[in-house]
Amino acid sequence: MTSFVADTHALVWHLTNSTRLGRAARHAFAQADRGRATCQVPAIALVEISLIHERGRIRVGVAKILEALAPHPGWGVLPLDIEQTLEFAALPAIRDPMDRLVVAAARATGSRLISADAKLDGHGVERVWE
Repeated sequence: MTSFVADTHALVWHLTNSTRLGRAARHAFAQADRGRATCQVPAIALVEISLIHERGRIRVGVAKILEALAPHPGWGVLPLDIEQTLEFAALPAIRDPMDRLVVAAARATGSRLISADAKLDGHGVERVWE
């Protein structure tokens, strides 16, 4: 089964039906919604959503995100673990710690990364977007 890790913005755009979501990203999320693929949400993405919500930049908070994902069989939350920490240490070229942890999660799980952020290319994960 295909495995994905969702970047923060991609997850929010999916759950808010944003037109900014790329075609391939939309398809990957639909597969996870149907249980035909797995999509992990790194714990750091939930932390980032909380921070963005506190600043008033998005209306949906962490509880609503988890509630929206719960009925869909292909979704899960990926806790931070030792493997991700080791991958994080191997990615000093990614300056933003949130991005670095999301890429580390994808690398540690051998998953494809759903993200619009092209600067995350070239770090050992396949990015899915267009």
